[in-house]
Amino acid sequence: MGFTSWSSKDGANMEEEAIKQLATIEGVGKSKAQILYDAGFQTIGSIKNADEIEITEIKGIGEKLGKRIKASADRMAIEEETEGEKTAPAIETPNIVISLDTETKRLMNVRKTQKSKKPTFKQTDSHKKKKLADHWRRPDGIHNKTRYGKTGKCPLVEAGYGSPVAVRGLHPSGFEEVIVNNVNDLGCIKIDRQAARIGRTVGSKKRVDIENKAAELGLKILNPMRKVE
Repeated sequence: MGFTSWSSKDGANMEEEAIKQLATIEGVGKSKAQILYDAGFQTIGSIKNADEIEITEIKGIGEKLGKRIKASADRMAIEEETEGEKTAPAIETPNIVISLDTETKRLMNVRKTQKSKKPTFKQTDSHKKKKLADHWRRPDGIHNKTRYGKTGKCPLVEAGYGSPVAVRGLHPSGFEEVIVNNVNDLGCIKIDRQAARIGRTVGSKKRVDIENKAAELGLKILNPMRKVE
């Protein structure tokens, strides 16, 4: 009797977990998940492996919802498979630093102070109208108060807000940034004053190759892959 009670409890837990998993499918709630479970489908993978007709013929599902469930399960299963491929171990990159002279360090601190006080430049009336973007655009129009520098309006972009020329465009670490999209791009980087930033469109497999090559050459990567614990 004791063995039977424990078995029934485990079975109930397994059913509950299966229903929770099935309820994550698009268009499936708790009641529909129960119907799918009773029909013999316990996982998203089992729905993916089933024919569309098997799902649409289940009583209480119907053709329209069945097609939606099948498409959603297929998509979720593919995403789960590809997610494992995307997760790659991060490369141990050496901590490379650049030696800056006293004047450059001073100018870097000046730039940091300037940036902390710099206002946010926005397009005129972007806070009023949704169709206007938040990024800066030069104001025009004879009645534009921003154009005339009226008090209380967004300040104009002017030369006085710029960073010192000697450190303009440098990364906070002191390196010049160079965008790389493949291993071959690393060959043109000057190790003593430039660092690589991997392009945002580069996939995980190519990123690993780039970081491996950069570690061999002693190059600094400004946006390395995160470590996977």
